[in-house]
Amino acid sequence: MRDLPIATVFNNTELAIMMSDQIVSTAIAETNIYDITAFGLGAGESISTEIVGLEKLIYCLEGQLEITHNEQVVVLEAGSMILLDRGSYHAIKAKNKASFQQIHIYQTEENEQMINKIPHNETIQLADQIEIVPNRKSSKSLVQHQTLTLTLFALDKGQQIARHTATGDALVQILEGEALITIDQTDYTVKKGESIVMPAEIPHALEAVEAFKMLLTVVKAGE
Repeated sequence: MRDLPIATVFNNTELAIMMSDQIVSTAIAETNIYDITAFGLGAGESISTEIVGLEKLIYCLEGQLEITHNEQVVVLEAGSMILLDRGSYHAIKAKNKASFQQIHIYQTEENEQMINKIPHNETIQLADQIEIVPNRKSSKSLVQHQTLTLTLFALDKGQQIARHTATGDALVQILEGEALITIDQTDYTVKKGESIVMPAEIPHALEAVEAFKMLLTVVKAGE
């Protein structure tokens, strides 16, 4: 993954740097099919009107964002998101110092929507899209593509994801709770609002110190 530290815990303000009177972008991944980028905006800063390719997920990390899309205006607060459809005209303005992460899917071979398990064109809480099941772990796949997977996970306290490897770098973003993540032989405690990149081909495991939810983004090796 580009421009992100590997095997280091970092928080939302380090993922998307917010500076007065500026817009700062952090490239996470980019191919000819999609890009994943984090933006930090000073209060009042705006991104002018753009057009969605196939679909675009905008996830507010910090502060408040005003999203104008197809003549509607909605406000995103930290933890909320909106998924915009193909061809949507949209603009983004920071109501105060704010940051967001976007996943913009330009096209696929089939030219069909890739994200179809969460509502489109609605303001929703990302963490609310999956439930913690007592004494279980659960997952919801949002994107399954040969170059990119995007999955929500929910683990009750004490539940584990066993040691394994992945073919691509994996970005873990904790939405609620606290996880113990082991990469190779090193343990990392990652809490709500914090993230870590688990590098490709390095063994890793996860355990719920307390019940937690996470967004897992895997960019396949070579992308």
